[in-house]
Order: sequence, then C-alpha cells, then structure tokens
Amino acid sequence: HTLTPTTTPTHLPTYPFQHSRYWLDAPARQSATTPPDAHADFWELVQREDLEELARTLRLDAGARDGLTSVVPALSTWHRDRTAASALDAWRYREDWKLLPESPAARLTGTWLVAVAPGQADGEVYEAVTAGLRAHGATVETVVAPDRAERWSEVLATRPGTAGVLSLLALDETPLPDAPATPAGLHRTLLLVQGLSAAAVPLWCVTRGAVSVGAGDPLTAPEQALVWGLGRVAAQELPDSWGGLIDLPTSPTDGRTAARLCAALASGDHEDQIAVRHSGVLARRLARAPRRADAPVEDWMPGAGTVLITGGTGALGGRLARRLAARGAEHLLLVSRRGADAPGAAELTAELTAAGAGVTVAACDVGDAEALRDLLAAIPPRRPLTAVFHTAAVLDDAALESLTPDQVDRVLRAKAAAARHLHELTRDAGLSAFVLFSSLAGTVGMTGQGNYAPANAYLDALARYRRSQGLVATSVAWGAWAHGGMADRDAVADKRVRHGVPPLAPESAVLALEAALGQDDTALVIADIDWDRFAHVYTATRPSPLLDGIPEARHVLADVTEQADGAGAVTLRERLAEADPRERERRLLEAVRAQVAAVLGHDSAEAVGTGRQFLDLGLDSVTAVELRNRLGALTGLRLSASVVFDHPTVGELVRHIGAELFDEAADTSGEAELDRLEELLATLPDDAPARGDITARLRRLLRSATGADAPATEDLEAASDDELFGFIEKEFGIS
Repeated sequence: HTLTPTTTPTHLPTYPFQHSRYWLDAPARQSATTPPDAHADFWELVQREDLEELARTLRLDAGARDGLTSVVPALSTWHRDRTAASALDAWRYREDWKLLPESPAARLTGTWLVAVAPGQADGEVYEAVTAGLRAHGATVETVVAPDRAERWSEVLATRPGTAGVLSLLALDETPLPDAPATPAGLHRTLLLVQGLSAAAVPLWCVTRGAVSVGAGDPLTAPEQALVWGLGRVAAQELPDSWGGLIDLPTSPTDGRTAARLCAALASGDHEDQIAVRHSGVLARRLARAPRRADAPVEDWMPGAGTVLITGGTGALGGRLARRLAARGAEHLLLVSRRGADAPGAAELTAELTAAGAGVTVAACDVGDAEALRDLLAAIPPRRPLTAVFHTAAVLDDAALESLTPDQVDRVLRAKAAAARHLHELTRDAGLSAFVLFSSLAGTVGMTGQGNYAPANAYLDALARYRRSQGLVATSVAWGAWAHGGMADRDAVADKRVRHGVPPLAPESAVLALEAALGQDDTALVIADIDWDRFAHVYTATRPSPLLDGIPEARHVLADVTEQADGAGAVTLRERLAEADPRERERRLLEAVRAQVAAVLGHDSAEAVGTGRQFLDLGLDSVTAVELRNRLGALTGLRLSASVVFDHPTVGELVRHIGAELFDEAADTSGEAELDRLEELLATLPDDAPARGDITARLRRLLRSATGADAPATEDLEAASDDELFGFIEKEFGIS
C-alpha cells in the first residue's frame, strides 16, 4: 500500500515557541523514616537466580551449593509476590472513625435557621433537634425549603445576623417526580448550598443512618449518603459557607443526642464530618488499610454461570472482562447503552471468545429498572447470574454554584440508580460477588464534582448496607485508571495529577481488585496518592481533620504550620500595607500570579501572563472556583463566585483585589491601558496591516518614554517585532 501524505497546512503560533518540559517524572516517595533496604543486593541475586554469586555471598561450600537449585526459584517467586503485595498495600485506604473527647455543655448564640421539607416540621428528629437548640441558647426559626436557590438568598437577606443554618432536608428520600434518580432531599440540599454560597453563614446538614462507624452500627439509609458526597465537595468549593455533616443514630433522638449535636455546632475544632452515637461523638478519618496478614485469603474465581459487567464495552469494563476471561469465566454479559454498536465491541468479543469465554453484548440503560429487569430475565437458566460488576458511569462536571438538576440526575441515573436497581433485582440471586466501581471523589470530595461525588458516596454506602443485610458487596473507590478510563480524559487526568493523584496502571489496579475480593473487603479506597502534593492542595483553603489519620499527611501539614509560625505568620495584607502603592501592586501581582500558576500546574509564576484572558490561560469554571478560594484564603476577602470572570486577566484581578483590600480606586497608572494593548496585539495576525502602524507608534512612544538621548533608542529603531515586544515586557511588566 502507498501512503499519501496529507497536504492540509498546520498553522503555527504567531509568538516565539516556549521551551518547557511537560513529561511527568515519577517522584521518589520513600518515607524519610524508612531506611534503605540493606538486603537489596541479596534479593537482586535471588531475582536473577544467580546461584554461583549467591553461593559466594552466603559462603557455602561446594556440597551445600546444590541445595540452592530448588530453593532459589521458590525464594524468587515469594519475594516477587511480597514486593507486589507491598506496592498494592500502599494504595489501600479505608474510612475510619475516631471517638472525640466528650465536650462540655455547649452554648449557642444568635438565631439558627432550621431548614425542613414540606411536612417535615412535626417529625421526631425535628422536635428533638429544635428543642436541643433552644435548650442550649439558640433562637430557632424554622424555614420550609423554597423551590429556588435565589429564594434562600432572600431568606438570609431578611434575617441579618443569622448564626447558622441546620438542614434536615436530607432526611427526605422521596424521588423527584421528573428526575427519579434524584431524592428530593439531595435536590433541596443543593438548592440550599447554592443559595447560601455568597453568605458567611455556616450550613450544617443532618442525616440519620447514612454512615456506619463500625461493625455494630449498621448503615440503614444509603440514599442519605448522597448528601455526604455533596457536602465533601461543598467543603472544598465553598469553604466559608460550609459548616459540616452530622449523622444521627437510627434509634430515637433524645436530649443527650441533641446536646452532642449542639456541641458539634458550637465547636471550633474544624471537625466537619461527625457521627453522633449513644457511645459518644465520632469524627471521620481516612486511614491506611494494609491487607490483614491473619485473614484467610481465597482467590475469588468467576467460575460457572454468568458474570454481568455494566459499562462492559468501555475501557474499564473491557479490561475487567479480559481478566475474568483469563481467570476462567464461563459467560460474560457485557452491558452498555449502545451494546454491540459501541466502538470496539466486536473486537473485544472476538478477543474474549478466543480466551475461552462465552460472550453476550447487550444494549441496556441500567438506570431504567424495567429494562434491567428484562435483561436479567433473559439470562438462560443453564448459565445463571453469579456475579455483578458495576463500572458504568458518566461525567458532567460543574462547580456547585452552576450545577443544574439535569446534570445531577444524569450522573446519578448511570451510577447510583443503576446500582440500586442491580441490588434490588439480584437480592435473592445468591451472588458470589457484587462489585461497585466507586471513586475517590466520593470519599474525599473533589472540586467540580458535586454530582459525581454524591453518586460514588452512595455506592460506598450501598455496599455497607448490603453487608448489614447479609449480602456480598465490595465497593472500591478508585483513583483514576490510566489508558482509556473515563477519568483519563485530558482535563480530569490533568487535574488529578496536579492534585497529587496520578493514574493507576490498569494491570496493577486489577490485581488490587482481586486482592480486595480475596480478603472480602466491603468498602475500600485504591489510589496512588502523593501526600506531599495532595495534602497541600486539599487543605489550601480549609483545614481538614479527615487527613489526620495518614502519617504522611500529618507530617506535611505540620511542616506547613511550623514554617508559618517561624515566619511570624505575616499575612499578605500586612505585607502589602507596609509597602508604598507601587511596591504594593508589585507584591500583589506576584502573589496572584503564583496562585494562578499553582491552579494551572505551572512550575513558575513567570508562565502566567498578566494581560491574557483567564480562559485563554486554561482556566475553566471549576478551576476558577479553586482560584477564587485560594485568593480568598490568601487575602482574607470574601470574593464573589464570578470574580475571575468579572476581572478576566491577572492585571484586572490584581487591581480589583487591591481596591478591595485597601478601599482604593483602581490604579490609573497606565498599566490597564497597556494590558488592553497587549490583548489587542494578541488578536492580530502577523500580516495584519495595522500591526506595522502600531509598531511604529510604539517605537515613537518608547523614544518619548526613555528620553531622546537614551542609548536604547537606536537599538529600538532596529529591533524586530519580537525584540520590541520583549522590551515592552521587561520595561512595563506585561507579557
């Protein structure tokens, strides 16, 4: 075959190429407290099965050397397996709960608004909670949830001085009529979060039975766990208006329970994920979860029958199907919306068939209970359903303040509603495995994933709920999978890496899943987390005790605190106040550029131009929220949600923040005009006639600015356009 080259021209940038290296280096992450392996040389010889060198190392005589022939291969296999197991253990985390010291009697002040759904103001929880608030000093006002976020803003506007909002909305699990995948409680809670986003009033959300703090505390309300996923995102996106999450026991709410709830509301210790139980108050933590050495490990095998994989023709489902076929699966039922018409479905079927598995590819919307029921009914009795793997999902990311009900329902339908239908329709099937592919987003909360995080928090809760019912279940909250997973999309993958969560190698991820099944884990996090980076990013705008259970995170955050204390904790506002106006603007410019660089993942603030639009720099609605929060934490200002779009360049944003900090009029020194000129030049092609006229006028302007006798004048006359623009950047601080 002859290859015909294409002749489509490729347009190169009109500016000089920037030479930067963007390959990711794998960081060495050996703990500072872990000494080098003194036996590495020995095990290297074992791995190579170098019998002669091993005999010399062990100083064996000739007679003893013969025994190495059978021992060394076994040692090599053992060491290889242990090394792999150790690497996988470093990825394993779990939810943990820490019993907090009993707090003294709390005293609340001011007015607390209690948000309820229609008909909720006469229930047991409402009566106990409001009585407790009053008993501890609060003035209580009940507000029935309005149907629009803006009305919550109006509620607060007419009640100045509100001390806090306590929401009971999550207790309403009724599906929305026009969005059945979304419980009314989650929908109303999102509206409440959106309505309070601009207010400096903490919002606390109450659930009941949405979490389990241990084996003796069954999880009874997985639907309410959706609000826990939402709240974890709100803590990241809206740090100033988020209070926290409080789960109450399923037994009757008495005065002691209400007193502990009030103590949590009054506490200033940053605990924001709390379970109130009769034994005390417990706070949620993330902890390492190495495999239990004393636990019996049995390899889970697919065996005879049918294994159903939702999202079965996708990247994750396909990799899982290949592994199951290699492990002897008799029949694989691969389900997706497009079925056999999905890209790559025919090739995957052929590959699995060649591996010895029977394969059926079916089109089905697993979020539709009736369609799923028909699919399951069509499974032949001779190959009954024996296992379920739910990998199906969709992404539709947006910042909380702009998230729509349709976006929420679309994501919940594919992930949460489908899992619920699978649970209900296979409850009596006697399955050997019921595996849910969850996400780290649901465990810790990720900016921009206010719909995806709730869906995954629900999956983790559903697994715990099934266990309490005596059913098999394993939910794995994954970090991103590399090479084709949904989170491997450019924007999502880039954000995860910048935040310290590099993608997992699929082959290793599958082995980690098999280990979780072998140990019969219920809910597990499997993620490769760079704690040096993740701890910094996760706590950049709000402290989080969630990470206190991770030694590496504690170490990183302790160093940050120590450095701040050693520097006298001088705030940016103080540093700016002591400077003259021009130096103040320069310092503020440096600080803002540094934060933009951090959000975009640049190594240096120098990569951030002051006159380019933020959208051109690569900011989107989600990263704009992160930048807003960082700048708010840095300056102490309450910046609006749209501040980055209202002041769309670094230069404009710096002038706005300076005016807010020092109540000054915007700077009129001329840099704004230069910023606008730079933006104009960026839009002109190289061959535009106006570009030559502008260049000539700039040369005359620079002669005037530098003086007629300045030595640079002749050089400027002879300068090329690129040299001229470089001079402007150097002299006037724009790029």
